[in-house]
Amino acid sequence: MARRRSVVVAGGGIGGLAAAAGLAVRGIDVTVVERAGRIGACGTALVIHSRGMRAADALSERLGGRIRAVAPLTGPGEIHVLMDSGGTVLAEEQTGAAAEAPQVPVLRSALHRVLLDEALAAGAAVRLATAVTDYTPVGDSVTVRLSDGETLDSEALVGADGTHSAVRARMLGDGPPRYRGYTSVEGCTRGSALGHRRLVVDGRGIRLLIAPVSGDTLYWNAEITAPPGVWPALGAAGAQRALLEALDGWYGPVVDLVADAGPGDLVITDIHHRDPAPRWVDGRVVLLGDAAHPMLTALGQGADMALEDAAALADVLASSAEIPGALVAYAAERMDRTAAVLASRRQGVLERGVERRDAQTKPAGRRDAALADVLGRRPRPRRPAGTGAPGPTTTALTEKRDIAMRSPHIVLISGSLRSGSTSDQVAQWCARRCAEQGATTRVFTGAEIDFPAYRPGLAGTHEGAAALLGELRAADGVILVSPTYHASVSGLLKNALDYVNDIGGPLPYLEGRAIGTVAVGTGVQGAVSTLATLRTVGHALRGWPTPVGVAVAQVPAEPSAGGAEPGGDAARLVEMVSQAVWLGGVRSAARTPLLGAVA
Repeated sequence: MARRRSVVVAGGGIGGLAAAAGLAVRGIDVTVVERAGRIGACGTALVIHSRGMRAADALSERLGGRIRAVAPLTGPGEIHVLMDSGGTVLAEEQTGAAAEAPQVPVLRSALHRVLLDEALAAGAAVRLATAVTDYTPVGDSVTVRLSDGETLDSEALVGADGTHSAVRARMLGDGPPRYRGYTSVEGCTRGSALGHRRLVVDGRGIRLLIAPVSGDTLYWNAEITAPPGVWPALGAAGAQRALLEALDGWYGPVVDLVADAGPGDLVITDIHHRDPAPRWVDGRVVLLGDAAHPMLTALGQGADMALEDAAALADVLASSAEIPGALVAYAAERMDRTAAVLASRRQGVLERGVERRDAQTKPAGRRDAALADVLGRRPRPRRPAGTGAPGPTTTALTEKRDIAMRSPHIVLISGSLRSGSTSDQVAQWCARRCAEQGATTRVFTGAEIDFPAYRPGLAGTHEGAAALLGELRAADGVILVSPTYHASVSGLLKNALDYVNDIGGPLPYLEGRAIGTVAVGTGVQGAVSTLATLRTVGHALRGWPTPVGVAVAQVPAEPSAGGAEPGGDAARLVEMVSQAVWLGGVRSAARTPLLGAVA
């Protein structure tokens, strides 16, 4: 009878338990070593997507079914709502439109229990309150040293011990993970007036994500810009009080959601991150999950990737291949799939608000007082042909403010790759309206900024990148124009905005610049989705305040020579442009060198 292989798994999180379950089901002796005294004690939640569920089904015959049994599926008619802090709905999207690929929101504790039960039922052993601290290769085995002084000998060691992995530290010695500038406060609330739906609520310095997880329970996660250590030091009750103070003035049911959560269900975590590991294998030792490729929460892919890793590792170790070769094959298969980690990190950075913007842009008194000026702003008349001066202003507001204004500089970015596309033409149309109102402009078309995948420092070798960054540094406002056929902001436009990271420092700096948004296309739902995404990008880039977004089906006609008031799409575009130019003029008058000023 063939001898059973033996494997030690460091870490009893999702990836470690899933790997243990898959390996044990395949006849491998498995010992899980977990530093915590209890598995699945926290009450937070996560979402498993279709590929994660396929991996769960592949791990064992019943694992996927057991996960589905403890989690509600996202049905084809369910709605994802984007809302501002005052309760205004900015966009609604169907999240369950693809019935063949449902999303599974699940309490983390429930998922841990299912994975633990599956691993134990298959014969895996679990040691709690113990951590793997080191390992030593010894011939055809590896000696694993534990925090209690004992050692375990096995044929392979799986490092599934998370972002702060001790196994990775021993393998690579690449230092600790870096703090990403924000804290996560997570909790669960039963019986909320918000109902059984998904919401994203954006406010200054805080983003609140809400999702149904079971029965009448809503999971919520507040992502808060803060220095490291501040929120965890408050403890659960203190963090809840501090969060409620920060949410003062927000939409009532959202505030109640946080207030009604039990402090015992709250988890406070400073978010750290590191780059994907350059190698995953050291002889008979291999990395898995966040130890190999930490995932920020922005794309919600961490659980999916951990389950996929576990399924791939279980298959190669259950084969007849020698263990070192099997681990190399696993790493080769999985490393290509983790390229999305960098995209997740950039998106997570973009989603953070920063206190500097609040301090520089928050007016005295009501936080939304400045919006009264913006939303009440009407377009100034077009500059008469052949003159060099703006036309007369039409409101007391602009008469008062325009005296001190200098000509603002507006950068317009089109997100279409096709040269001469409708998106490009709309960007040029908006640029002409900006010029008529006294602004200088620069338009970047899709063909012009067809950059390769973003990487830091590209401006030093790519003329297009350098040109865009130079214009953004000089900009008083930015107008983003995207086709709607992408169902969200186009990849090209996203790449262009990513270059803001190169302006100076690890976070994007467009502080104080007006951000205008235009969706170009005939599909109503696509326009709503694109505008919502563009506005989110504008908010994340810290342009404040954001002018009203506009959706157009085609390029409007040029204004008539007689100066008649435009209508329809043209009127909406002119109003948005006017807001951007006016806000840019206010900034131009103050002209503070904000871009790249801090790191």
